[in-house]
Amino acid sequence: MAADIGESENKSKTLKPVNGLTKRIAGDVFDEWKSLYGYTFTVGFLIESLRTNDEEYKRLHGNRPVKDVDAYNMSKGRGFCSRVLRCTVSFVDPISDSDVYTTILKVPGTEAFEELNEELGISYAIEEKTINTFVFFHQTEADFYNYLASTLDVPYPKVFKILPWIPGESQGALHMEDMTGKGIVTGFYPSMNITQIKEVVRYWAHMHKIVLTGDESHKELWKGKYNKNQLAYVSCTGGAVQYESLLDICKNREYFEPILKKYQKFSGSREYVEYACCQSWKDLNLEPVLAHGDLWGGNIMWKLDKNGEVSNEVAAFVDWQLMHEGSPMTDLVMLLIYSTDGAIRREAEEFIIEMYHDLLEKEMKEAGKSCPYTVEQLKESYNYMFLTQVYALVMFMKVCAEYFKNDTARLAESKIDSLILRCKHALEDMDRLLAGPLKHLMEKFGQ
Repeated sequence: MAADIGESENKSKTLKPVNGLTKRIAGDVFDEWKSLYGYTFTVGFLIESLRTNDEEYKRLHGNRPVKDVDAYNMSKGRGFCSRVLRCTVSFVDPISDSDVYTTILKVPGTEAFEELNEELGISYAIEEKTINTFVFFHQTEADFYNYLASTLDVPYPKVFKILPWIPGESQGALHMEDMTGKGIVTGFYPSMNITQIKEVVRYWAHMHKIVLTGDESHKELWKGKYNKNQLAYVSCTGGAVQYESLLDICKNREYFEPILKKYQKFSGSREYVEYACCQSWKDLNLEPVLAHGDLWGGNIMWKLDKNGEVSNEVAAFVDWQLMHEGSPMTDLVMLLIYSTDGAIRREAEEFIIEMYHDLLEKEMKEAGKSCPYTVEQLKESYNYMFLTQVYALVMFMKVCAEYFKNDTARLAESKIDSLILRCKHALEDMDRLLAGPLKHLMEKFGQ
């Protein structure tokens, strides 16, 4: 952590500290100019935002003097566009050690991306165009919370303050509610269950109905504005062909090595990714919708039941940096390939597209309109998008050990074996598609 803090401090030395404190409460003893995790944002900025914008904080602690604020990076393994700082406010007059208030400061930057590439063994120079891309990601999420979130009728975290990121001038940030204790993410492991998948699809069919039936003023909020994010993961294609890490741990080299070599060129094809993400749904005459762009278990928070266990009810969908216009199947593919075991994914694929279609058809009918898709169109689009993600799944096997570092060796090994089987099932289905109904794609992009 010390190295991370030093890195942030070096990058912010020339930037003006962000301090929003305008008044103090009698008894305050905090240092308003104290930096949060080495960034330009200060304790004074955070306390002012809480006292001005967070209704829960004002209700619970509005008149209490503050002692200090501590922050730590909780974003390890949870994304690549930002660092998520959990900030803990302590008070002058605590009644117990747990008498604190926590809040989230999400700071965009390339640090997490650089760390991920290092773990994956990918040499990637951070250039000005890369930074500009990440600035666009932050602006996309800012726009989502400023303009779109309240219109889509899906659960999302409260956002109290949004600051733009201007490289060389100011660091950007989203000050958000801390949902710890209100919900939990599953990440890559364990697998989501069928009931949870259905829950997400219900929300997505409803959201797509809103997008498809929106008037011109609503379409102006998103249509054509975020298309650069369609290729947000295209940089992964170069890394996706580096599959040696999977061969090192797979225990079944005889199967994995031939099939990975067979589709190495196809899965490393930027041209195919561009076609699938930007054009294939147009060729299928699919009316575009608003895609989350990064819908997996790490970006879905599930409510906790009375025993503090994960339920099947969504608490919030988070991390909207990669939102864009695209296929209605974009998010479903990511959800299933990254967040479910192969058996669960295949079980869901038996019915989930039909379920989505039926839900959307019903909602569109209630709005006085017809569903613009057929099941056949949706299934074909699903397959196109599925092929863009298989080798990315393979690539992430290199960092799996990090996810299970706190487990015993025996348990970690079994979890890794489960993810290896997930890769095997995905590769089998890729082979089935490219050797069969989508053979023409292999001939065009993989020879």
